[in-house]
Amino acid sequence: MARPKKELDPTDAAPTPTVTPDRIKIFERRLQNPNGQSTAPIDLRDPSLVCRWVNAAISSDKVWRAKNAGWVPVRPEDLADLDQVGGFVKSPDGFVTRGDRGQELLMSMPRVWRDKIALAKAKENMKNMGDPQATKNEVVAAASDRLGDQAADYLNRKLNVVGAVRDQHEMIHRDANVVE
Repeated sequence: MARPKKELDPTDAAPTPTVTPDRIKIFERRLQNPNGQSTAPIDLRDPSLVCRWVNAAISSDKVWRAKNAGWVPVRPEDLADLDQVGGFVKSPDGFVTRGDRGQELLMSMPRVWRDKIALAKAKENMKNMGDPQATKNEVVAAASDRLGDQAADYLNRKLNVVGAVRDQHEMIHRDANVVE
């Protein structure tokens, strides 16, 4: 026999927590990356370098692809503070790794090049967003190069472009009753 449902009383709701300066700092930090927290940044002795973890468990050629993209493995002596990385393990080659089997490798690249590459990616993405046919054309061209004209012709006939993507900003209206 089912228990009777308890009626909800709006006065039973938990009180809204006070927004302290410390919590405001947390919210401001979240605004820097609203889609989620990335890995904590790791400082290297050379401030012109940035680093990231490359996880070989995702794909067996992930580290190889990262090296071909300009990333180089980091050694413990390259780190500004060993404690910042936490429980790392030195690979047989002497590089900083982490994970159950050392499958995550810390790699670095000059910041100026990483920023240039990120800007080029953003420009390419914005260009393709304005032209919905561009991605289809790239796929068809790649198929032609790798698989031949018959595959490219098939994809050109079968792939349908859904529509244009618009880049816009959402309007957020303030509530007049909220006190800042």
